[in-house]
Amino acid sequence: MKEKGITLIELLITLAIIGILIAGIYKTFISQQHTYAVQEQVADTQQNVRIAITQMMRELRMAGYGRLDTTFWGADGLHGKYKNAVHPEDNGQKVTVVGAFVQATTLAANADSGSNTLLLTDASRFDIAGKKYFCINGTESHRIHSITYNVDGDIDQITLFPGVTLTQDHYAGEPVFMILAVTYSLGIVDGKSCLLRDENIGGGPQPVAENIESLQFQYVMNTGETLTDVPGNRLDDIRMIQATVVARTDQTDPQLKATDGYRRRTLSSTVKLRNLGI
Repeated sequence: MKEKGITLIELLITLAIIGILIAGIYKTFISQQHTYAVQEQVADTQQNVRIAITQMMRELRMAGYGRLDTTFWGADGLHGKYKNAVHPEDNGQKVTVVGAFVQATTLAANADSGSNTLLLTDASRFDIAGKKYFCINGTESHRIHSITYNVDGDIDQITLFPGVTLTQDHYAGEPVFMILAVTYSLGIVDGKSCLLRDENIGGGPQPVAENIESLQFQYVMNTGETLTDVPGNRLDDIRMIQATVVARTDQTDPQLKATDGYRRRTLSSTVKLRNLGI
């Protein structure tokens, strides 16, 4: 009786076929893993650039909020430097905008037109060297001459400079904002290029989004022309800011042979400075 079985050649052929199938499955798995990793990095990059542009443009749009003008700051300007609502710097790669960006407290009592003092529920956030400018409800702004704490229980009092008084009536509960000079620029944090935001009151710039490779600003003037470098005597003529942000993936993609391996996303946006030219 003839015995049944497989020959060595048949076994080798079977093993070869199985090997080919396994290799194909493995290649497909690796390809899918690579595609997923690349898509995840691209999604992170898109999210970074959206975060960067959204926050930045929101604050750029508020430049000059608080009815600020060139006569408000006096000879030295805010922090001894900023006398205008928009300050282009570094050949369009950096900008500082001045405005009432952050609500710090509220009025604790009515403040009548002609008054030289105001009562606040908390004046502590204004007690910063070189940072004593405030705005009431976006309609009136002044410098603080002095702060007196706990004049009436927990109520604090701020006093304006001699000869300066309120020009409008204000009421208890109205928001009181800090006037800040906020700077946006690029810098290196933990070895990565980041979009930085600095309130210029100490502590240095803070990262807003990482892997931001390029930041470029251009300025649309009241005449319609677009400039990168704006002359100092035309800073108050700026009406719109165009910002372009380029973000890249955190890691390289080996399949991009013709480039440095990084995938990039570019986002541009233009905001009208609604508080200027009023």
